[in-house]
Formats: sequence, C-alpha cells, structure tokens
Amino acid sequence: MLTITYISSKLILRGEMEIGKFSTLTTYVMMILMSVIMIAMILVQYVMSRAAAARIAEVIEEKPDINDDDAQPDLKVKDGSVEFKNVSFKYSSDGKKNVIDGASFKINSGETIGVIGGTGSAKTTLVSLIPRLYDVTGGEVLVGGENVKKYKLFELREAVSMVLQKNVLFSGTIIDNLRWGNENATEQEVIDACKAAQAHDFV
Repeated sequence: MLTITYISSKLILRGEMEIGKFSTLTTYVMMILMSVIMIAMILVQYVMSRAAAARIAEVIEEKPDINDDDAQPDLKVKDGSVEFKNVSFKYSSDGKKNVIDGASFKINSGETIGVIGGTGSAKTTLVSLIPRLYDVTGGEVLVGGENVKKYKLFELREAVSMVLQKNVLFSGTIIDNLRWGNENATEQEVIDACKAAQAHDFV
C-alpha cells in the first residue's frame, strides 16, 4: 500500500495521474487486501476447526473406564450397609504406590462413622469408591451385601449420595439449588432434606 501511494504521488506531481483516479485505485486495492485478509482468516479458522473436530471425535469415541456391562439388571440395593474388603487403589494403572492399601471395614446400615486424616490422605477417594466414581485396584467394595460392580450404575448412584467439599452453587435461588436432585420436590420435602443433612439451621 505504501509503494502504491509513493508511486501514485509521483505520478500526480508530474501530472500523469488525477487525484480522483488515485482515490479509486486506493479503494480497489483496499477491497482486494480485505478480501485476502478474509481468505487468510477463513483458512486459519478451517485449520482450527479441523483440530477441534478431531478432538471432539476423540471425546465421543472415548470409552468410559467405568461401565456396568457385567452388572445384574434387576439387582436392587437392599440396605445402606457398606463394606470394604482388603481394598487397594491407585489413580494410575502404572502408578508405583497405592493411595489406599488393604482397607477393610464394615459400616452397618444406619450407622454413622467418621473418617479422619490429613489433607491429601485419600479420604474423598475412599468415599468415591462406594458409588464407583473410581474402581478399586484390588479387593472389593460391597453395598447392601453385594459387590458394587454387580449393580447398574444408575441403581447404585440412586442409592448412594455424596456431598463433597468442593461445592458448586448453580444459578437460581437457594431452593432451586436444593431441588437440583428432584425438581418436583415440595417445600416440606426440601426442609426435611436439609434437616437430614444437618443443614437446616444455616440455610
């Protein structure tokens, strides 16, 4: 553009080009440049879109590590008992050290217990093994007297609830958030749920 302006100014000074022609030439050159820029942007977007599409395809085709293909379709959770039998767990199959090693205990239905440990001592991971957010590396976890792998994931997670320390507040009112698990819950049912969770006094 600078070259065109320089040459045109020389021609205008020598009387070989009119200013009107220079203006027209400049307009056409700008139109061409804008078209070239747009084509370049389209090419860049095309390359980015191809990369994004490839990643989306990978995600769609990715098979979950945890499935219930071998579960018993009609098996229901009969009670709230939880039992760990020599449970071991590590986050990666090639990990060198278990974060949980040989855990064995039983919680009877209706019983309340506390799991005590420092930050990063796998307390949340231990609880996450019950609804199969993770699968054990060794041993087995039982709910209602049955190995959790025998239940369909929906059935198991309908019976096992977790409240993690990383809480998320969704948009809407507090009662909308409290009804997140059951949109049709009545106000009294919400109050009863808060009382059961020991949250009624501060909600």
